[in-house]
Amino acid sequence: MLVFNISDFSKDTAKVFDAALTDEVIINNNNGMSYKILPIKNDEKKERSPFEDIPYITADISTQEIVELIRESRAGI
Repeated sequence: MLVFNISDFSKDTAKVFDAALTDEVIINNNNGMSYKILPIKNDEKKERSPFEDIPYITADISTQEIVELIRESRAGI
């Protein structure tokens, strides 16, 4: 485990973030609070779609019908 104080973190954030890739990193603030830096690996971010929680419906409509509906709606503009 590597421990940095807040001023060290402010001076060289890249060093702290690089260290967090291989070791546990704790940052101690001046007010007595401590924070742990945990990297998120790229493949972990890709696992979940940002649209995963959006509800959806299924519809029996073709692409051509959708295009026609859009054209009709735009014709009145």
